[in-house]
Amino acid sequence: MAKLTGPLFSVAAHGTLGKAITYSKRNTHNHARFQKAQKDFVSIPRGAQRSKFFFANVLWRNLTQEQKDELESLM
Repeated sequence: MAKLTGPLFSVAAHGTLGKAITYSKRNTHNHARFQKAQKDFVSIPRGAQRSKFFFANVLWRNLTQEQKDELESLM
């Protein structure tokens, strides 16, 4: 069995490959690990919060540019 000197033929590889393997540099060595997809569990409070953000986004998109500029000047 061959001994690996660097992930994916590179000593300085970093990032995610195909949403499956993530390459990163840890304290003293490079590290390749499987990136497990996280479940999108929607509880009732989280669903309510998402609905609020979605509604606010719809309202923002329906504003005119003048209204958006006025609101941004207040922030």
